[in-house]
Amino acid sequence: MRGSRQQVAAGNGARAIPKNGAPVFEVTPVRETAPVRTAGGALPLLVMGLVVVSWGLGPPISKLLTAPAMVSAFIRFGMSTPFLLVVLALRGRWLSRRVFAQTALPGVSFGINMVFVFAAVQEVTISVMSVMMALQPAMLLALVGPIFGDRVSVRQIVFTLIGVGGAVGVIMGAGGEFRASGFGLFLTAMSVLTFTVYFVLTRMARASTDVDPIEWMAGINFWSFVAAVPPTLLLVTPSQFFEFGGLDWLWIVIVAFVTGVFGHVLMTWCHGHIEVARSSLYVLAMHIVAVGTAWLIHGEPVTPMQFLGGAVVLFSVAMVIRTPAGSRAIPEPAKQATELDPPVAARSQN
Repeated sequence: MRGSRQQVAAGNGARAIPKNGAPVFEVTPVRETAPVRTAGGALPLLVMGLVVVSWGLGPPISKLLTAPAMVSAFIRFGMSTPFLLVVLALRGRWLSRRVFAQTALPGVSFGINMVFVFAAVQEVTISVMSVMMALQPAMLLALVGPIFGDRVSVRQIVFTLIGVGGAVGVIMGAGGEFRASGFGLFLTAMSVLTFTVYFVLTRMARASTDVDPIEWMAGINFWSFVAAVPPTLLLVTPSQFFEFGGLDWLWIVIVAFVTGVFGHVLMTWCHGHIEVARSSLYVLAMHIVAVGTAWLIHGEPVTPMQFLGGAVVLFSVAMVIRTPAGSRAIPEPAKQATELDPPVAARSQN
């Protein structure tokens, strides 16, 4: 029977440890892993690069809109929501009840976020908004362990903090263009907070279930549109809708489909392939795109300090890319070795 006990234990991943002539077994359970398949490889990094470019275009393009913020947010989601639902239908899919329920809270957060973003860019320079957004990776770094179970190395922590410092340098380097009102700072802070809620909840969904990115963003945009309706009805007069026209339609198409649909669908895909401690750092590079685009279309100057800060950001991203991916399958500490009791059938035979 002793051999049978060894076979049973071995089938559960245990190993025999001799103790006073009797076999004792040490069991090392392994936590269930989440379906984050890889944190490296060329394809996830390429997709992440497209996200960085599309998201970096968002703030400077949004600043070109002349219509009230609530009108712009309402029209933005009014365009992207039916588009994503049609794309789903063409793929022979529909928005499932599970995804519809899962996207409610992050979708509402994202909808409110867009209202704050459209309002904030009218009150502050792109540089100010980018400074506060640059702090997000440091915030997420404190959450990845307790919430996502990602293993964060000291190297990742160090280069994330260096990257945040570089991003702040990119933004602060604007010098005299660093302008903001108290109300604008409040709007910016709320935009960062609501986006962090959306980002964390989306990452949590991708870590626990295999979510189709387009279906997920269809749900997100639906709930975002729902979130934009009440404040639009309460705060927007019919005459303000007539202020939206001309080139505003071009800018809102770029915001809705390039930054919104394209960028966020790709980011949802990345959540399933790149650890959040890495992806949040990679997103810092969007500030380089944002500041460069603001210089081209708004005349906001680019200074030597911004070039230096941009180099620091890119260096930090490169160093984290070279860091080996942390495993989410973490063996728990071995339990104290104890002698296993024989099966009931075996005791009855003895």
